[in-house]
Amino acid sequence: MEPFENSSSVPRYRKEFSTMPSDKLLKHDKDIVAAIDFGTTYSGYAYCKRADYTANPVNPSIKCNTWIGGENLTSKAPTCVLFNTDLKFHSFGHEAIKNYYVNPDKLKLKEYYYFEYFKMMLYEQEDITTEMFLEETIKEDDVKKRKKMKAVDVFGAVIGYFRDQLLCTLKKTGEVKDKFTEKDVMWVITVPAIWDLKAKQFMRVCAKKGKIDHDQLILALEPEAASIHCRRVPVGVQTEGDGRKIIAAMAPGAQFIVLDQGGGTTDIAVHEVTGVDTLKEVHQACGGHWGGITVNKQFYNFLEEIFGKDVIDRIKEINPSAFYSLLRNFEDKKTSFKKEDEGEPEGKVTLRLPIEWTDTFKAIRSLPFAKAVEKTNFKDRVIVNKDKFRIKNNLFRTFYNYSLENVIRELERLLAKKELKCVKTLLVVGGHSASTVLTEALKAKFPNIGMVIPKDPGLAVLKGAVMFGFDPGTITSRVARFTYGIGTTRAFEKGDPESKKIIVDGVEKCKDVFDKHIEIGQILEVGEDKYLEEHNYVPLYKDQTSVDFIFYDTLNKSPKYVTDDGCRRIGSLHFKLTDGMTGKRTMALKINNSGTELVSLITEIGTTKLSKGYFRLPSDSNLSKQISQPR
Repeated sequence: MEPFENSSSVPRYRKEFSTMPSDKLLKHDKDIVAAIDFGTTYSGYAYCKRADYTANPVNPSIKCNTWIGGENLTSKAPTCVLFNTDLKFHSFGHEAIKNYYVNPDKLKLKEYYYFEYFKMMLYEQEDITTEMFLEETIKEDDVKKRKKMKAVDVFGAVIGYFRDQLLCTLKKTGEVKDKFTEKDVMWVITVPAIWDLKAKQFMRVCAKKGKIDHDQLILALEPEAASIHCRRVPVGVQTEGDGRKIIAAMAPGAQFIVLDQGGGTTDIAVHEVTGVDTLKEVHQACGGHWGGITVNKQFYNFLEEIFGKDVIDRIKEINPSAFYSLLRNFEDKKTSFKKEDEGEPEGKVTLRLPIEWTDTFKAIRSLPFAKAVEKTNFKDRVIVNKDKFRIKNNLFRTFYNYSLENVIRELERLLAKKELKCVKTLLVVGGHSASTVLTEALKAKFPNIGMVIPKDPGLAVLKGAVMFGFDPGTITSRVARFTYGIGTTRAFEKGDPESKKIIVDGVEKCKDVFDKHIEIGQILEVGEDKYLEEHNYVPLYKDQTSVDFIFYDTLNKSPKYVTDDGCRRIGSLHFKLTDGMTGKRTMALKINNSGTELVSLITEIGTTKLSKGYFRLPSDSNLSKQISQPR
């Protein structure tokens, strides 16, 4: 609970907090900046030495880790992780896939834990806590038999794996001095701009689990990182009749939309050029779950319709390698399917269909799969010939509809806004932006918007995050995505619900009051010293030894109570009161949400005791919007 009340009768504390440094924008002197792009479908890490960045800040030498997948070398690996029977990290990426689906070492996989696509839970989960669990990817039908692990342990293990890999690489290659230690690295972890503060704070907790200290970590918003990269590195604009432009040459005042089309989420931000190397956000980030895996989901729905859920579940159980093989083959075809393929609706996309699929179907249905297809709505659109699974282009194209329709609708909404009438450029990044089905559909829908597609669009976020780690001051202002406030108590007023009335020392008080600090849409200047106007509070009881400031967010501009519809409890900040003080002790609280996280400053005015920190996530999943009744 938070036993304190708003103290509007107490004069505001005007004195600057001289005990706090006024350092600008997270400056540091680390020798290495390493960034982790923790994606829904693919993840990777990259790094740059300070000497290399200083020598060429426009296009520094950024080294991406190389992953070996089959016969190919890639800059990212599938976000898949395997844990052994005692919940210890076993393998990641291509190795985890091989160990789980092929199992060459004959592991007892019934007792192992395998996870993929798990980043999406941080967007989908309403109540993010340190105690929430992840269910294994290929689930048992019996809920009681499903294996689970704490989400912080899964995320933390992957971050720790990246950390160990990088430190080992640096030492092996001899790129660092003899006295180099892990303390010489500043880490940057990318997060979607549309994530809320709970999801971002959760990643900090996971980084700590992965042995990355709090003061060695910066969170970077993915569309911002992409913008930084594309502002520095020359990128061609693909547009009809407009020659070649360079986004890096945009003059101050020019605005552009960043569309980060990743595997899980679609992140959309609007940026304006403010200087040679600086940008500001001019509209709060938006987007949704419209990334590349929604195409996979539509394909999976198609498989369930044509094979039947019981057949697919049986294949998962008896031959996960065959199950995975078809889905991975689709992933490859999804990227290579071109816009021009739409012009040949009778053309076909051919997938290799492992024999286990047709054998299992025949065993359960007592009918050959090819004959069964002829009796469905997919007759003439799906052709099966031994291990060839041919899908006509016009059917294959429908798998993209959900993603495209939502992205286009959101961009139309943005471009219709009067304040964005000057936007003439669309920067498209993220792994799914490699699909020409997406980019060509956008060109057709928005012919007057110039489109920027950087080389290796899936690496723009990762490389930009490294640059951001050296110079976080590139972003000069952001726009608040939510209204933020503190749950508090004040004098009971006419019109307050009787259910909010409490009696404290014989005085009627109103609990659950939303004391607003930041309003949705508010422009927030970036800087370590850009704290907003302070609010004063006093402990509710004279004998209190501590208070907990409970933070809430909402899309409502001016909520009255923290129990209003849409208000969510997002965390708390503990403050211990000074021993020996008597009576009411005024505390001044002010917050800074201009960065990628929310930072608070609390001062006990009578003693000038000051605390600075991030709010804490709840440790259990029973988040209640109600404030506990004061004792």
